[in-house]
Amino acid sequence: MIPADFLTSNIVEDNSQVAVILGGNQNTQCGEKALLMAPKLRGYQCSAAVHCAIETGFRHFDTAYYYENEKEIGEALRTQIKMGNISRENIFLTTKLWNTHHDPRDVRRICEKQLELLGFSYIDLYLMHFPVGYKYVCDEILMPMSGDELQTVEIDYLDTWRAMENLVKLGMVRSIGLSNFNMEQIQRIIQCSSSKPVVNQVEIWPGFLQKDLVDYCRYNGIIVTAFSPLGQPNRKNHCPVYFFSEGMKRLVKKYKRSASQIVLRYLIDYGVVPIPKAANPIHIKENLNIFDFKLDEADTRLLRGIKPKSRIVKYEIVKDHMFYPFELLKENNEESEVKDSQTKEPKLPYFPSEEEEEKENHENYE
Repeated sequence: MIPADFLTSNIVEDNSQVAVILGGNQNTQCGEKALLMAPKLRGYQCSAAVHCAIETGFRHFDTAYYYENEKEIGEALRTQIKMGNISRENIFLTTKLWNTHHDPRDVRRICEKQLELLGFSYIDLYLMHFPVGYKYVCDEILMPMSGDELQTVEIDYLDTWRAMENLVKLGMVRSIGLSNFNMEQIQRIIQCSSSKPVVNQVEIWPGFLQKDLVDYCRYNGIIVTAFSPLGQPNRKNHCPVYFFSEGMKRLVKKYKRSASQIVLRYLIDYGVVPIPKAANPIHIKENLNIFDFKLDEADTRLLRGIKPKSRIVKYEIVKDHMFYPFELLKENNEESEVKDSQTKEPKLPYFPSEEEEEKENHENYE
């Protein structure tokens, strides 16, 4: 579980942390727009997930205005408090400023609305969801479209950030951070504002570790939370390939844990805070049951050598915006370079069946 002061510290000595994100279920679609199309937990399903998570031991909950479930999450958390199962001080609640509310004049108003939806007097961590602002039409229209084109604005995220800083001064939020920002954008905020982001929440999973960004954040005392930490596995399409590979099956057999547990353990040791989406009670409990085993050095090294892939969530619909944070062509070039440098990586360990005991198999992860 995550202590209430976890994301307000500059240095984290213990990386054994995991959180639950309530933006959708685990059966999300593999593809570039998967995050935008992911089913959102709402109503009874959302409330049940929160109750199960609290009773399992989760204390860090991640939501967003865009997920449209802040009311259900707040009600479930307050019910648990009334039942005496948890106190507000032991809950770490993260939510986000959506892209249609980047106008500095609108930041306080929408945060007040989110506090009202949640039913709490403060938010522990408030993130800017994305550096690109969308045109504001009304609070209910989250993706303002004009035909096939998403309507954006050129509001500087630095001005939005300064308005978020004021929320801290007002006591509405305890700390502020970013999501989907690149190194240059983070550095600009650090240099041009009075406070440093506490967190940067980005896509990280085996095959897309964003090492340079993680190292940069670590150097600057910024905690990295990892969304889509499993790579949004889709059993029907068997993607990403590593998750359903023979090598992963052998690790499952070796450690007697699920593939999800192995990946979450790996990412925690990597030094990030994974936030797996969860709706199924079995998955919720499984995601937290990862602190009584550790991957050995050889398996960690081999997981690190999974063939690099491109990001899943690309927001390409706004790729021409001046603040679009992802350099897709550069990423593809880097993947090719990393691939070449890893051709001599040791292959995955093989645990033969009885029939294959005398045979050797050097099959690696894709």
